[in-house]
Amino acid sequence: MLVIHAEILIQPEHVETFLQLADPFVSASQAEAGNIRYTLMVDLHQSNLFTMVEEWESQEALTAHEQSAHFLKHINDTKDMAAAPLNVKVYEVMQLPVV
Repeated sequence: MLVIHAEILIQPEHVETFLQLADPFVSASQAEAGNIRYTLMVDLHQSNLFTMVEEWESQEALTAHEQSAHFLKHINDTKDMAAAPLNVKVYEVMQLPVV
């Protein structure tokens, strides 16, 4: 399983528009084959700092997501809203059984 934390700092004047665009994007991403979790979180102390938390079954599922029409559209629609470069961390994790 792959876990991604994508930190996005949005220019304050674009936060409302970013959130409007993020809603259908997150919904479409959640519906993709191989997606386990896809959420957008906002920092409690910095209201224009967002983190996408994603969980994917495999690299193939993640690659398909990154090539999807809704992903490419979202990147294109929001690229000029960023106040800093995107900070992405990818983790390969092992899920332990619950005992």
